[in-house]
Amino acid sequence: MLSPAVIRCAKQVYTHLGMREKIPQISSPLSEAPREIQILQRLDELNPTMLTLVIRHFLQWTPHEAKKTLEDLVEKLNSAIQDTYIQLQQDTSAVKKRSLPQSSQFSSLQTPSFSLPLEFPTFSHEHIAMILSPKHIFSDTHWIMHFEMSRFLIQAKCQWTDLPVDILSTLLHQAKTQPRTIYHTLQTWYKSRFSLTLSDTNEDCIIEKCPEYLWLYMKSETKRKSVHYTGSFFLHLNRPPTFILHPPKIAPSNRFFRKYGDDRFLEFKMGKNTRASLFKPSQPHFLHPIVLMNRMFQFLFIKEDRIVYFATEGEGLVPQTIRQVVHWHLPLLENATMTISKYSSRMTLGYSNSVSTLAFAPSAVHYIEDTYGSAQGKEETCMTDGCGIISCSAMRKVMGCQHADELPCAVQGRIAGAKGIWILSPTIEFESGEWIQIRQSQHKFNTGLPQPDLNNRMDPLHYTFDLVKGTVCVYPSKLNTQFIQCLSAGGVPASVFVEILEEHLHKLATIVIENQNIKVLRDWVARMGGVMQGRWEADPSDNDDSEIHSNDESSTNESISSISNKAMYWRINAYSGMPGSLYESTIRMIDSGFDLTNPYIANKVTSIFREAMRSLMAKYRIDVEQSCTVTCVPDPTGTLEEGEVFLQLSRRRTDERSSMPTSTVLGDILVTRNPCGLKSDIQKVKAVDCAPLRVYTDIIVFPTKGTISLASMLGGGDYDGDIVFCCWDQRMVEPFQSSPVLPTPIKVENAFDKCTTTLVQSVLCHKEEEAQEKALQEMQISIDMPDGVLGKYDNWRTILTESTCFDNEDVVYLAHMCAKLVDASKQGLTLKPAVLIRDTNDFIKVPQPQWFVDKRNRQREKDVHSYIETNKDFLSSERSMTTAMDYLYDTLLRKVDQFTKFSRSIFREEDIALRDPVLEAPWLEVMKIAKSGDTALLEDLKKIQHAIDRNINEYNHAARSLWLKRQKQSDNRYDPGKAHSPFVEESSRFTTGFELEEQTALNYLQTPPSDSFTSDILVFDIEANHGQIVQNIKASYAYIRTIQTQKFSKYCYIVAYDALRRLKADAFATRKSNLSESVVPSVYIALNLDKQWLKRARDANSSKGCGVRMSSEFGNYSVEDKTDF
Repeated sequence: MLSPAVIRCAKQVYTHLGMREKIPQISSPLSEAPREIQILQRLDELNPTMLTLVIRHFLQWTPHEAKKTLEDLVEKLNSAIQDTYIQLQQDTSAVKKRSLPQSSQFSSLQTPSFSLPLEFPTFSHEHIAMILSPKHIFSDTHWIMHFEMSRFLIQAKCQWTDLPVDILSTLLHQAKTQPRTIYHTLQTWYKSRFSLTLSDTNEDCIIEKCPEYLWLYMKSETKRKSVHYTGSFFLHLNRPPTFILHPPKIAPSNRFFRKYGDDRFLEFKMGKNTRASLFKPSQPHFLHPIVLMNRMFQFLFIKEDRIVYFATEGEGLVPQTIRQVVHWHLPLLENATMTISKYSSRMTLGYSNSVSTLAFAPSAVHYIEDTYGSAQGKEETCMTDGCGIISCSAMRKVMGCQHADELPCAVQGRIAGAKGIWILSPTIEFESGEWIQIRQSQHKFNTGLPQPDLNNRMDPLHYTFDLVKGTVCVYPSKLNTQFIQCLSAGGVPASVFVEILEEHLHKLATIVIENQNIKVLRDWVARMGGVMQGRWEADPSDNDDSEIHSNDESSTNESISSISNKAMYWRINAYSGMPGSLYESTIRMIDSGFDLTNPYIANKVTSIFREAMRSLMAKYRIDVEQSCTVTCVPDPTGTLEEGEVFLQLSRRRTDERSSMPTSTVLGDILVTRNPCGLKSDIQKVKAVDCAPLRVYTDIIVFPTKGTISLASMLGGGDYDGDIVFCCWDQRMVEPFQSSPVLPTPIKVENAFDKCTTTLVQSVLCHKEEEAQEKALQEMQISIDMPDGVLGKYDNWRTILTESTCFDNEDVVYLAHMCAKLVDASKQGLTLKPAVLIRDTNDFIKVPQPQWFVDKRNRQREKDVHSYIETNKDFLSSERSMTTAMDYLYDTLLRKVDQFTKFSRSIFREEDIALRDPVLEAPWLEVMKIAKSGDTALLEDLKKIQHAIDRNINEYNHAARSLWLKRQKQSDNRYDPGKAHSPFVEESSRFTTGFELEEQTALNYLQTPPSDSFTSDILVFDIEANHGQIVQNIKASYAYIRTIQTQKFSKYCYIVAYDALRRLKADAFATRKSNLSESVVPSVYIALNLDKQWLKRARDANSSKGCGVRMSSEFGNYSVEDKTDF
């Protein structure tokens, strides 16, 4: 609403200029008010006194030549706003005492030609200035607003001085009241400044919009997660690295964030298109501080392929040096004998995603000794390596912080300087108090010193249990290439793997093709896409336990290891409601009543099925019903004998062979883990029932009796969170023969240089703190980035295994090299360059089997690797089928390719309707009414036709141009013979056209303008019904126009996704109101099909919901015949 002062001034001006007819416009909404009214309101809320002076001066002013006009008033008002901003630089409090206008519709205003004389801060250090912000103007806004504005200006190659005064005013107002509109404001200004078209906007100003869930999270009252500020860096030959910024994301917190705040950390990930070999020459550049929006970020440490910076100084920050941050987490003197590689590794533990839970009293933290085996002098003899014990009362408090319904028997976490797994005390005593036992093998560094900022008291954060994640339990699980090769070497026939593969394909085909019940299909799509997990993590409400529960939707190891990588899952078109996720958009349409008779749904399900087949061909992840993947822990009771394990699964109701009700696995089983490169990495053990261990479910308990740890026999594992693949399918268990663990070859030990330099030698040798800080940074930056060497050795091992055997000396050598390289940086090991050259010469000429060539090519379809790196180092060969992988590949070629070689849909064309009468009815009916004599309505419908026709043509042209440009860049990226500019995937995700689609939906929504309609029906609908009828009519015509263009086109869903879903859902209404069920979004995202409903649907094997058959080009496939597709 306008302030009384603005209303008074406007009436005075209009009366003074003889324009009393404009006085009624004062009562209009601010966004629709005349331009001069909007500027009056802006100046009033910036400086009311200045407004009074300007109006008084304007009324008393007499020009010499021409008459006074409203343009003269606007000029004086803009000049006053400029003067006010200059004054605000000197008096920040003036900004804090006043709010700015509610409207952000600045695009209708004429922007002044001047810019503000902004003052910027200076820094004494030599630094990389990404972008500076004006001093004080934005100092009282959240850092996320600074970050968002800087992302845009950097990507658009603009400076603050390029922004007109009214844009700065609008941005300041939006930063405080409407932060989600900042993107639209900057994008609109940028577009108007350069007169960009629809297709140009997304290409020339490539900045991904901040996800909606972030703004919802920022509005929530309690914030237990953190905002992660990230970017990417790209390395170049003979020039400094370049940086880009990504949209902020909501993710779990960590110990550093809880101490210093998430806004003081900036994380850059190495770009996928960057060669790791260029990192060492570029290391000095990363030691230069980065100045971003008046904050100086200095290098802190490297974590895998990410570089983390810390804001040591800046507006609103308490100065903290890098040494102070390091000393709080990992005191130098107390860890002086630690090697620099170990120190760097331990430093990153404070940056692990975790949830703060129970703070233990120091007296409740007990350190206990480990249990050791009978063998002497080996690290593998530690039978409890990495596993401690926690009281039941403490575990209940830990999980109570997460609002968990069930009490898990083990969790992974951090406390003080310890890490690993903590399992429940086997006595299950809730009255014993809150205590935790830390084994010596879990204690990694000394920390928890008295802190000067806490009056020399110990920081409670050091004695707080940081929950990293819960235990993993995936049932049933999957095989992979390494497991298959090793099982085959252990005696499992190739025919067994082929049989299991056929069962897997038959099950998949049954769900998608034959058992066409829509509920079963929906459940399959949800599990394939991890929809419920994605919804859980994208939910703006404060759920911190997303990583605590085992992944119940997907039985893939990828989902186990990357549960928290879906922060960008929920991108939804703000104007049409169409989700960016293939799986989410399919689920929502199925829930609205669409089925496989709709060409768009049929095409989406086909794409999902094709992706499943591609993944199978690329990774050979084959379902095994009698298997699971679980976390391993040592026996806390000491009951199990050597060679025995205890495995109890809560989701296993019956024995797969006997159908007897049981949750405990009994008999011989196979256990292994990744990496699995040696015959001894798979062991046959006996699963037994053990009464004292029945309190432990969904984990596998290994014995603490024997010579060496069972976990260490499985590729050198331990109990600090390792997950184990367990299989009790007797087709594989019975023929398999275990192999003994052999010592590491001397050749492997001699292949590495070991760094033994300690902190005393590298850091503490300096007396001055500044020198120590510099030495710390130089030490941290010297850590190697992932360079792909591990992948080379693993590929060489895989190929050589196929042409020789697991007992081959070179295969054993390569497997041990892979095991060493996994933790080489943590152990201070560096591969000797001469060894890499020697091994490359030795193994580069080993011919690779055809299945391996095809596997790598299929992986390259999704992964970003250069053409050279993907295809060099190997020679292909053609040979007869001899190994299990050869037979599996042959089976997949014969059966899977039948599903992937199609143009549009795997379903028969005659079963997919060309037109949906429900969706075309609104347009046809209203057109019939218009042609019966309503000329005004007919004219309005012609306006709708013209607007949608123009919109679809613009979209098709822009989409085609965008696709061709991205395809050209992609081709150049894979072809080393073509010069190309860096292709930055992380800076823009427009390869899917999401931003283009959103802009198209916006144009569709705004045209034709609502005030252009003249028919009584449409005018009344807009005024009284928020234009619901108009939207249904437009959606219906967009649908008709879409199927006229192409049967499988998606234009109508891009622009009218929610409207079409509503039309379809209401058509299924069972009430006389003809309205379907209504569910609010916060409830809908939590809904999923109950397992009992799914069981009934599967048992019924009903096809009433779909009525679609498989395309004839795949042959006559029958459920009863599993061998012929």
